[in-house]
Amino acid sequence: MKLIELAVTTYTEYEAQAPVEAAEMFAQARVEFLALVRRSVGETLCADAEKLDWQYTPSEGLPEEVEQATALLEPGRTEYLRYRADHGKDIWALELVRPCDACCTCRIDVVHSLTHLGQLLAGDRETRR
Repeated sequence: MKLIELAVTTYTEYEAQAPVEAAEMFAQARVEFLALVRRSVGETLCADAEKLDWQYTPSEGLPEEVEQATALLEPGRTEYLRYRADHGKDIWALELVRPCDACCTCRIDVVHSLTHLGQLLAGDRETRR
């Protein structure tokens, strides 16, 4: 009988600790993903892009195996940068997202460099004139 009680107690303790350990692992994975995003964006654009306030996007609403982080270009602007990782397809992309005022869709362009980001933003400025 002692063995049964020990086994049940051990299992109960394991079950209680599993969610705590899962939450800790998720938090660590999120920190590591944001560090990877900052490093990649810094290499693609510049060190200033690393310093933006990158926020991890919760997985609800995202396809399975997709992680993403976003950062506003400037407070008060609607455009933002989005870094997406599709682990299932091994696709990593830095994108400029520009919400449309007239509808619920966004204009999304892959960003290849700081010059390319400038070109996309300058084109928006010309369109508004």
